[in-house]
Amino acid sequence: MTPPGVQNERTSLAWVRTALGLAGCAVLAGRLAIVRDTPWAVGAALATAVLAVGALGWSHDRYRRTARALREERPVDFALPALVLTAAVVLLGGLSLLLIAR
Repeated sequence: MTPPGVQNERTSLAWVRTALGLAGCAVLAGRLAIVRDTPWAVGAALATAVLAVGALGWSHDRYRRTARALREERPVDFALPALVLTAAVVLLGGLSLLLIAR
């Protein structure tokens, strides 16, 4: 049986990996937007990178709050960070499709 805190650490690491991957993809999309001379796409890529960095901060906050909730045996709800990270992924996906189609 695994210790109760291990799942929390794995979830936190998954958030960090997702946010870093998203930030890297946003940087690449921004570079592609610069090469194709589409300034609006640079702004969208920067917005996505900012959301990814925000997800890193939320990951750390989520880890601390979940650890505290596990000790106190109460549920924790983190719908907003997941919603924002989903929005960032959708924004980057739409931006990528627009840049490819152009």
